[in-house]
Amino acid sequence: MSAPKPILVMSNVILDDIRYPDGSQLPRTLGGAASYAAAAASMWYDEIAIVAGVGADFEETAGAALARYGIRRDGLVVRDAHTILSTLIYLADGERTETAAYGPEHFARLQLTPSDTPEALLPAAGTYIFRDTWPAFWSAFEGTRHELGAVLWELQGDAARSGNLSSIAPLLPQLDIFSLNIAEAHRLLGSEQPESIVTQLIGAGAPLVLLRMGADGALVSNGDEHLHVKPPPFTVVDVTGGGNAFCGGFLAGWCQRPGDLDHASRCAAASSALTIAQVGMPSAIDQPTLVRLHDTTGISRYFPSVNRTVYP
Repeated sequence: MSAPKPILVMSNVILDDIRYPDGSQLPRTLGGAASYAAAAASMWYDEIAIVAGVGADFEETAGAALARYGIRRDGLVVRDAHTILSTLIYLADGERTETAAYGPEHFARLQLTPSDTPEALLPAAGTYIFRDTWPAFWSAFEGTRHELGAVLWELQGDAARSGNLSSIAPLLPQLDIFSLNIAEAHRLLGSEQPESIVTQLIGAGAPLVLLRMGADGALVSNGDEHLHVKPPPFTVVDVTGGGNAFCGGFLAGWCQRPGDLDHASRCAAASSALTIAQVGMPSAIDQPTLVRLHDTTGISRYFPSVNRTVYP
């Protein structure tokens, strides 16, 4: 019997030095989009591998934290002595600043493309990408697309700006799922209406859109039907990584049950809720709580062509 195909997570693994308004600090904490998305995906799917550039210090500083989730590390490529380190300073007004400790050249040196994926991880069941429109990445993506399985692209926030749709649209038909939050969609498209946003993106070539709307949940659409996903009951403690976790959970649910929008959306909402109910990444995966969050996620369906809402 062949081994199950892995889900790949392509983004940055980052160590965070966190400082809070009360003066408390949390040094060298595992973070970054890759870590949050991979941890969320591991809640639903057994074989998860991160593909990212790291430093020679990674195993000593964060290897144990990543191992807690059973995430494969054979896609981690050592590119420098140091893993990306960010200083996060949370301000009293709820905002935060983020500074790359080793500078932009170091950050750039640790960036990988799909062509850096080890052969042992291919073919994949699915691939999560958190990325802007970096040409080298997407050129390599075209050459490896056939081995990446179901692809979800979570748009990196700095790529969501007016006039950039012309760079994003040619990439959309190559995906299975495209995700962004409503503030990013507004900057990219100029619209604040969720249905208008997903309609424009599907018209531009996206097969399936996940529009994340914070406390209002998410709108998931393939053009034929819209799903309004309402978060399950839970307490918000720290929203860091919530969007990455939503996307990682969705992709894992989608790879479990291809085409099942309801299940993937529930996995996404549950993973995100569990993630933001604590500071930093989940310290442990509480399966009974996870299942409860999955089952209490609200889902309503709207079929645009017939103008009716269906509640399961």
